[in-house]
Amino acid sequence: MMAASAPPGPSLVTILLVDDKPENLVALEELLRHPGRRLVKASSGNDALRMLLKHEFAVVLLDVEMPEMDGYEVAELMRSAERTRLIPIIFVTAGDRSEERTFRGYEAGAVDFLYKPIEAHTLTSKVDVFVELHRKTHELAEANANLERTTAMLRDKIADLENVSHTLSHDLRGPLRSINAFSHILAESLAGQLDAEQRDAFDRMQQASRRIAEMVDELFELLRLGAQDAPRAPVDVANVLAGVLDSLRGDIVRSAVRVTCDALPTVHASRVLVGQILQNLIGNAIKFCGDREPVVHVTAQRRGDAWEFAVRDNGVGIQPEDRERVFRMFERVGGGNVAGTGVGLALCKRAAEKLGGRIWLDSVPGEGTTFYFTICDEPPRAASQVRSSPSS
Repeated sequence: MMAASAPPGPSLVTILLVDDKPENLVALEELLRHPGRRLVKASSGNDALRMLLKHEFAVVLLDVEMPEMDGYEVAELMRSAERTRLIPIIFVTAGDRSEERTFRGYEAGAVDFLYKPIEAHTLTSKVDVFVELHRKTHELAEANANLERTTAMLRDKIADLENVSHTLSHDLRGPLRSINAFSHILAESLAGQLDAEQRDAFDRMQQASRRIAEMVDELFELLRLGAQDAPRAPVDVANVLAGVLDSLRGDIVRSAVRVTCDALPTVHASRVLVGQILQNLIGNAIKFCGDREPVVHVTAQRRGDAWEFAVRDNGVGIQPEDRERVFRMFERVGGGNVAGTGVGLALCKRAAEKLGGRIWLDSVPGEGTTFYFTICDEPPRAASQVRSSPSS
Protein backbone atom coordinates (compact mmCIF):
# COMPACT_ATOMS: atom_id res chain seq x y z
CA MET A 1 0.00 0.00 0.00
CA MET A 2 1.06 3.56 -0.57
CA ALA A 3 0.15 6.93 0.86
CA ALA A 4 1.39 10.30 -0.30
CA SER A 5 1.72 13.28 2.02
CA ALA A 6 1.92 15.72 -0.92
CA PRO A 7 1.36 15.57 -4.67
CA PRO A 8 4.41 14.59 -6.71
CA GLY A 9 6.64 17.41 -7.86
CA PRO A 10 10.12 17.95 -9.22
CA SER A 11 11.58 18.84 -5.78
CA LEU A 12 9.68 16.14 -3.89
CA VAL A 13 11.77 13.57 -2.00
CA THR A 14 10.31 10.08 -1.53
CA ILE A 15 10.81 7.98 1.63
CA LEU A 16 9.85 4.32 2.03
CA LEU A 17 8.38 3.19 5.37
CA VAL A 18 8.29 -0.61 5.84
CA ASP A 19 6.51 -2.26 8.81
CA ASP A 20 4.02 -5.10 9.11
CA LYS A 21 2.03 -3.24 11.79
CA PRO A 22 -0.30 -0.51 10.43
CA GLU A 23 -0.13 1.50 13.67
CA ASN A 24 3.66 1.74 13.37
CA LEU A 25 3.38 2.98 9.80
CA VAL A 26 0.86 5.63 10.84
CA ALA A 27 3.17 6.77 13.66
CA LEU A 28 6.17 7.04 11.32
CA GLU A 29 4.09 8.89 8.77
CA GLU A 30 2.98 11.47 11.32
CA LEU A 31 6.50 12.04 12.55
CA LEU A 32 7.99 12.46 9.06
CA ARG A 33 5.18 14.32 7.32
CA HIS A 34 6.59 17.33 5.44
CA PRO A 35 5.45 19.39 2.39
CA GLY A 36 8.62 18.49 0.49
CA ARG A 37 8.28 14.73 1.05
CA ARG A 38 6.23 11.88 -0.27
CA LEU A 39 5.88 9.00 2.19
CA VAL A 40 5.33 5.55 0.68
CA LYS A 41 4.19 2.75 3.04
CA ALA A 42 4.79 -0.98 2.62
CA SER A 43 3.40 -3.65 5.00
CA SER A 44 5.75 -6.49 4.08
CA GLY A 45 9.14 -7.28 2.59
CA ASN A 46 7.63 -8.31 -0.73
CA ASP A 47 5.52 -5.15 -0.80
CA ALA A 48 8.66 -3.08 -0.13
CA LEU A 49 10.55 -4.73 -3.02
CA ARG A 50 7.68 -3.94 -5.39
CA MET A 51 7.74 -0.29 -4.30
CA LEU A 52 11.49 -0.15 -4.80
CA LEU A 53 11.00 -1.16 -8.42
CA LYS A 54 8.48 1.64 -9.02
CA HIS A 55 9.95 4.63 -7.18
CA GLU A 56 13.23 6.33 -6.38
CA PHE A 57 13.75 6.66 -2.63
CA ALA A 58 16.00 8.96 -0.61
CA VAL A 59 15.99 6.63 2.41
CA VAL A 60 14.22 3.45 3.61
CA LEU A 61 13.01 2.97 7.20
CA LEU A 62 12.87 -0.81 7.50
CA ASP A 63 11.35 -2.88 10.31
CA VAL A 64 13.55 -5.84 11.26
CA GLU A 65 10.94 -8.26 12.62
CA MET A 66 8.44 -9.10 9.86
CA PRO A 67 6.78 -12.41 8.85
CA GLU A 68 7.73 -14.22 5.63
CA MET A 69 10.66 -11.88 4.80
CA ASP A 70 12.39 -9.97 7.59
CA GLY A 71 14.25 -6.69 7.29
CA TYR A 72 17.68 -8.34 6.95
CA GLU A 73 16.56 -10.26 3.87
CA VAL A 74 15.04 -7.15 2.30
CA ALA A 75 18.28 -5.23 2.90
CA GLU A 76 20.39 -8.02 1.39
CA LEU A 77 18.18 -8.11 -1.70
CA MET A 78 18.40 -4.34 -2.02
CA ARG A 79 22.20 -4.45 -1.84
CA SER A 80 22.33 -7.12 -4.53
CA ALA A 81 20.42 -4.99 -7.08
CA GLU A 82 22.13 -2.15 -8.97
CA ARG A 83 19.06 0.08 -8.81
CA THR A 84 18.71 -0.04 -5.01
CA ARG A 85 22.14 -0.90 -3.62
CA LEU A 86 23.01 2.70 -2.71
CA ILE A 87 19.72 3.64 -1.01
CA PRO A 88 20.39 4.33 2.72
CA ILE A 89 18.60 1.88 5.05
CA ILE A 90 17.71 2.73 8.65
CA PHE A 91 16.62 -0.35 10.59
CA VAL A 92 13.76 0.14 13.04
CA THR A 93 13.42 -2.63 15.64
CA ALA A 94 11.77 -3.40 18.96
CA GLY A 95 14.26 -6.19 19.66
CA ASP A 96 17.16 -6.18 22.07
CA ARG A 97 20.32 -4.18 21.43
CA SER A 98 22.69 -7.09 21.15
CA GLU A 99 25.96 -6.68 19.28
CA GLU A 100 25.09 -9.71 17.18
CA ARG A 101 21.89 -8.12 15.85
CA THR A 102 23.62 -4.80 15.26
CA PHE A 103 26.51 -6.43 13.40
CA ARG A 104 24.10 -8.47 11.26
CA GLY A 105 22.19 -5.29 10.39
CA TYR A 106 25.28 -3.42 9.29
CA GLU A 107 26.48 -6.46 7.40
CA ALA A 108 23.15 -6.53 5.54
CA GLY A 109 23.67 -2.92 4.46
CA ALA A 110 22.09 -0.71 7.13
CA VAL A 111 23.51 2.76 7.77
CA ASP A 112 21.86 3.14 11.18
CA PHE A 113 19.66 1.51 13.82
CA LEU A 114 16.66 2.99 15.64
CA TYR A 115 15.17 1.14 18.60
CA LYS A 116 11.52 1.34 19.60
CA PRO A 117 10.10 3.35 21.21
CA ILE A 118 11.55 5.87 18.77
CA GLU A 119 12.49 9.32 20.02
CA ALA A 120 10.91 11.79 17.55
CA HIS A 121 13.83 14.26 17.36
CA THR A 122 16.35 11.48 16.75
CA LEU A 123 14.22 10.04 13.94
CA THR A 124 13.63 13.32 12.14
CA SER A 125 17.28 14.41 12.48
CA LYS A 126 18.61 11.19 10.96
CA VAL A 127 16.07 11.22 8.13
CA ASP A 128 16.77 14.91 7.43
CA VAL A 129 20.44 14.08 6.84
CA PHE A 130 19.66 11.50 4.17
CA VAL A 131 16.95 13.63 2.57
CA GLU A 132 19.39 16.51 2.20
CA LEU A 133 22.08 14.15 0.90
CA HIS A 134 19.61 12.86 -1.72
CA ARG A 135 18.76 16.41 -2.80
CA LYS A 136 22.43 17.36 -3.07
CA THR A 137 23.16 14.21 -5.06
CA HIS A 138 20.39 15.06 -7.52
CA GLU A 139 21.57 18.66 -7.80
CA LEU A 140 25.09 17.42 -8.50
CA ALA A 141 23.81 14.96 -11.10
CA GLU A 142 21.81 17.75 -12.77
CA ALA A 143 24.85 20.05 -12.69
CA ASN A 144 26.97 17.30 -14.25
CA ALA A 145 24.36 16.75 -16.95
CA ASN A 146 24.31 20.48 -17.70
CA LEU A 147 28.10 20.48 -17.76
CA GLU A 148 28.12 17.61 -20.23
CA ARG A 149 25.65 19.45 -22.45
CA THR A 150 27.74 22.62 -22.23
CA THR A 151 30.90 20.64 -22.97
CA ALA A 152 29.26 19.12 -26.03
CA MET A 153 28.21 22.59 -27.21
CA LEU A 154 31.76 23.88 -26.64
CA ARG A 155 33.15 20.99 -28.67
CA ASP A 156 30.88 22.01 -31.53
CA LYS A 157 31.95 25.64 -31.16
CA ILE A 158 35.60 24.65 -31.12
CA ALA A 159 35.06 22.58 -34.26
CA ASP A 160 33.42 25.62 -35.88
CA LEU A 161 36.33 27.83 -34.82
CA GLU A 162 38.80 25.33 -36.21
CA ASN A 163 36.94 25.41 -39.52
CA VAL A 164 36.96 29.23 -39.49
CA SER A 165 40.65 29.19 -38.58
CA HIS A 166 41.38 26.87 -41.50
CA THR A 167 39.39 29.14 -43.81
CA LEU A 168 41.27 32.22 -42.60
CA SER A 169 44.60 30.47 -42.82
CA HIS A 170 44.24 28.94 -46.26
CA ASP A 171 41.07 29.64 -48.21
CA LEU A 172 41.10 33.44 -47.72
CA ARG A 173 44.81 34.11 -47.65
CA GLY A 174 45.37 32.36 -50.98
CA PRO A 175 43.00 34.56 -53.02
CA LEU A 176 44.29 37.68 -51.24
CA ARG A 177 47.85 36.84 -52.19
CA SER A 178 46.71 36.41 -55.80
CA ILE A 179 44.89 39.76 -55.78
CA ASN A 180 47.96 41.54 -54.39
CA ALA A 181 50.34 39.84 -56.81
CA PHE A 182 48.25 40.49 -59.94
CA SER A 183 47.46 44.07 -58.91
CA HIS A 184 51.19 44.78 -58.67
CA ILE A 185 51.77 43.19 -62.08
CA LEU A 186 48.92 45.25 -63.54
CA ALA A 187 50.26 48.42 -61.90
CA GLU A 188 53.70 47.87 -63.42
CA SER A 189 52.31 47.10 -66.89
CA LEU A 190 50.13 50.25 -66.83
CA ALA A 191 52.81 52.54 -65.45
CA GLY A 192 52.56 55.97 -67.07
CA GLN A 193 49.27 55.12 -68.83
CA LEU A 194 46.83 55.99 -66.02
CA ASP A 195 45.45 59.44 -65.32
CA ALA A 196 45.14 60.78 -61.75
CA GLU A 197 41.63 59.44 -61.19
CA GLN A 198 42.56 55.96 -62.44
CA ARG A 199 45.72 55.89 -60.32
CA ASP A 200 43.66 56.91 -57.28
CA ALA A 201 41.17 54.09 -57.94
CA PHE A 202 44.04 51.64 -58.34
CA ASP A 203 45.63 52.79 -55.06
CA ARG A 204 42.31 52.44 -53.26
CA MET A 205 41.95 48.88 -54.53
CA GLN A 206 45.43 47.96 -53.28
CA GLN A 207 44.82 49.62 -49.93
CA ALA A 208 41.55 47.71 -49.52
CA SER A 209 43.32 44.47 -50.37
CA ARG A 210 46.03 45.15 -47.78
CA ARG A 211 43.41 46.01 -45.15
CA ILE A 212 41.53 42.78 -45.76
CA ALA A 213 44.80 40.87 -45.42
CA GLU A 214 45.49 42.64 -42.12
CA MET A 215 41.99 41.83 -40.88
CA VAL A 216 42.40 38.16 -41.79
CA ASP A 217 45.72 38.03 -39.93
CA GLU A 218 44.26 39.68 -36.84
CA LEU A 219 41.16 37.48 -36.85
CA PHE A 220 43.41 34.45 -37.09
CA GLU A 221 45.41 35.72 -34.10
CA LEU A 222 42.20 36.33 -32.13
CA LEU A 223 40.95 32.81 -32.80
CA ARG A 224 44.34 31.35 -31.94
CA LEU A 225 44.44 33.36 -28.73
CA GLY A 226 40.98 32.13 -27.69
CA ALA A 227 41.89 28.49 -28.30
CA GLN A 228 45.27 28.42 -26.56
CA ASP A 229 46.22 28.42 -22.91
CA ALA A 230 48.54 31.13 -21.67
CA PRO A 231 51.32 29.44 -19.68
CA ARG A 232 53.04 31.85 -17.32
CA ALA A 233 56.76 32.40 -16.86
CA PRO A 234 59.02 35.33 -15.97
CA VAL A 235 58.72 37.88 -18.81
CA ASP A 236 61.12 40.80 -19.21
CA VAL A 237 58.73 43.45 -20.55
CA ALA A 238 61.60 45.70 -21.65
CA ASN A 239 62.93 42.88 -23.78
CA VAL A 240 59.45 42.22 -25.21
CA LEU A 241 59.10 45.92 -26.07
CA ALA A 242 62.45 45.87 -27.86
CA GLY A 243 61.21 42.95 -29.98
CA VAL A 244 57.96 44.77 -30.77
CA LEU A 245 59.84 47.89 -31.86
CA ASP A 246 62.06 45.78 -34.09
CA SER A 247 59.03 44.18 -35.77
CA LEU A 248 57.48 47.64 -36.30
CA ARG A 249 60.75 49.14 -37.54
CA GLY A 250 59.43 49.86 -41.03
CA ASP A 251 56.34 51.72 -39.76
CA ILE A 252 58.42 53.58 -37.17
CA VAL A 253 60.87 54.83 -39.80
CA ARG A 254 58.12 55.83 -42.27
CA SER A 255 56.17 57.74 -39.61
CA ALA A 256 59.28 59.17 -37.87
CA VAL A 257 57.71 58.15 -34.58
CA ARG A 258 59.70 58.41 -31.35
CA VAL A 259 59.01 55.57 -28.90
CA THR A 260 60.35 55.91 -25.33
CA CYS A 261 59.81 54.08 -22.07
CA ASP A 262 60.44 54.27 -18.35
CA ALA A 263 61.94 51.37 -16.42
CA LEU A 264 59.85 48.28 -17.17
CA PRO A 265 59.47 45.25 -14.88
CA THR A 266 59.84 41.52 -15.21
CA VAL A 267 56.38 40.00 -14.66
CA HIS A 268 55.01 36.49 -14.28
CA ALA A 269 52.94 36.29 -17.44
CA SER A 270 52.82 35.07 -21.06
CA ARG A 271 55.45 36.63 -23.32
CA VAL A 272 53.26 36.13 -26.39
CA LEU A 273 50.23 37.89 -24.87
CA VAL A 274 52.26 40.82 -23.52
CA GLY A 275 53.85 41.22 -26.95
CA GLN A 276 50.46 41.14 -28.70
CA ILE A 277 49.12 43.92 -26.49
CA LEU A 278 52.16 46.16 -26.91
CA GLN A 279 52.38 45.57 -30.66
CA ASN A 280 48.73 46.44 -31.26
CA LEU A 281 48.75 49.51 -29.01
CA ILE A 282 51.97 50.93 -30.46
CA GLY A 283 50.86 50.04 -33.98
CA ASN A 284 47.59 51.91 -33.36
CA ALA A 285 49.49 54.92 -32.02
CA ILE A 286 51.56 55.03 -35.20
CA LYS A 287 48.52 54.56 -37.43
CA PHE A 288 46.47 57.31 -35.76
CA CYS A 289 49.27 59.82 -35.15
CA GLY A 290 47.63 62.73 -36.94
CA ASP A 291 49.63 65.63 -38.40
CA ARG A 292 52.08 66.24 -35.56
CA GLU A 293 55.38 64.42 -35.00
CA PRO A 294 54.26 61.18 -33.31
CA VAL A 295 55.53 60.33 -29.83
CA VAL A 296 54.73 57.13 -27.88
CA HIS A 297 55.74 56.56 -24.26
CA VAL A 298 55.39 53.31 -22.28
CA THR A 299 55.33 53.21 -18.46
CA ALA A 300 54.61 50.69 -15.70
CA GLN A 301 53.48 51.06 -12.10
CA ARG A 302 52.93 48.47 -9.37
CA ARG A 303 49.32 48.29 -8.13
CA GLY A 304 48.94 45.75 -5.30
CA ASP A 305 49.46 42.27 -6.78
CA ALA A 306 49.35 43.57 -10.37
CA TRP A 307 51.35 45.76 -12.74
CA GLU A 308 49.58 48.62 -14.51
CA PHE A 309 51.07 49.54 -17.89
CA ALA A 310 50.34 52.68 -19.88
CA VAL A 311 50.96 53.34 -23.59
CA ARG A 312 50.60 57.08 -24.19
CA ASP A 313 50.53 58.84 -27.60
CA ASN A 314 49.93 62.34 -28.93
CA GLY A 315 47.68 61.30 -31.81
CA VAL A 316 44.18 62.18 -32.92
CA GLY A 317 42.51 60.92 -29.75
CA ILE A 318 39.20 59.13 -29.23
CA GLN A 319 35.81 60.68 -28.59
CA PRO A 320 34.26 59.95 -25.14
CA GLU A 321 31.33 58.04 -26.66
CA ASP A 322 33.76 55.69 -28.46
CA ARG A 323 35.91 54.67 -25.48
CA GLU A 324 34.08 51.41 -24.80
CA ARG A 325 33.14 50.73 -28.41
CA VAL A 326 36.73 50.55 -29.66
CA PHE A 327 37.30 47.28 -27.77
CA ARG A 328 34.46 45.50 -29.57
CA MET A 329 35.00 43.31 -32.61
CA PHE A 330 34.88 45.17 -35.96
CA GLU A 331 34.24 48.54 -34.32
CA ARG A 332 36.40 51.14 -36.07
CA VAL A 333 37.05 54.76 -35.14
CA GLY A 334 39.82 56.96 -36.45
CA GLY A 335 40.85 60.26 -37.83
CA GLY A 336 41.43 61.38 -41.38
CA ASN A 337 41.58 58.71 -44.02
CA VAL A 338 42.99 56.10 -41.62
CA ALA A 339 40.78 53.20 -40.60
CA GLY A 340 41.69 50.15 -38.59
CA THR A 341 40.45 46.59 -39.01
CA GLY A 342 38.38 46.69 -35.84
CA VAL A 343 40.12 43.59 -34.47
CA GLY A 344 43.37 44.79 -32.88
CA LEU A 345 41.89 46.31 -29.72
CA ALA A 346 39.52 43.36 -29.31
CA LEU A 347 42.64 41.21 -29.42
CA CYS A 348 44.24 43.39 -26.72
CA LYS A 349 41.15 43.05 -24.53
CA ARG A 350 41.14 39.25 -24.86
CA ALA A 351 44.89 39.06 -24.13
CA ALA A 352 44.61 41.30 -21.04
CA GLU A 353 41.77 39.18 -19.68
CA LYS A 354 43.81 36.03 -20.23
CA LEU A 355 46.57 37.63 -18.17
CA GLY A 356 44.12 38.17 -15.30
CA GLY A 357 43.81 41.89 -15.96
CA ARG A 358 41.82 44.41 -17.96
CA ILE A 359 42.33 47.24 -20.45
CA TRP A 360 40.86 50.74 -20.68
CA LEU A 361 41.74 54.16 -22.05
CA ASP A 362 41.80 57.86 -21.32
CA SER A 363 41.79 60.28 -24.24
CA VAL A 364 41.58 63.93 -25.18
CA PRO A 365 40.41 64.35 -28.80
CA GLY A 366 43.07 66.09 -30.83
CA GLU A 367 45.73 65.70 -28.13
CA GLY A 368 46.28 61.97 -27.69
CA THR A 369 45.25 58.74 -25.99
CA THR A 370 46.61 56.68 -23.11
CA PHE A 371 45.80 52.98 -23.08
CA TYR A 372 46.12 51.28 -19.69
CA PHE A 373 46.27 47.53 -19.12
CA THR A 374 46.99 45.42 -16.06
CA ILE A 375 48.75 42.11 -15.61
CA CYS A 376 48.12 40.03 -12.50
CA ASP A 377 51.65 39.19 -11.34
CA GLU A 378 51.50 35.62 -10.00
CA PRO A 379 53.19 34.20 -8.06
CA PRO A 380 53.86 37.37 -6.00
CA ARG A 381 57.41 38.57 -6.41
CA ALA A 382 59.61 39.31 -3.41
CA ALA A 383 61.09 42.32 -5.15
CA SER A 384 60.28 43.88 -8.50
CA GLN A 385 62.94 43.63 -11.15
CA VAL A 386 63.18 46.58 -13.51
CA ARG A 387 65.42 47.59 -16.31
CA SER A 388 65.42 50.18 -19.08
CA SER A 389 64.78 49.46 -22.72
CA PRO A 390 66.14 51.29 -25.74
CA SER A 391 63.98 53.95 -27.33
CA SER A 392 63.39 54.37 -31.03
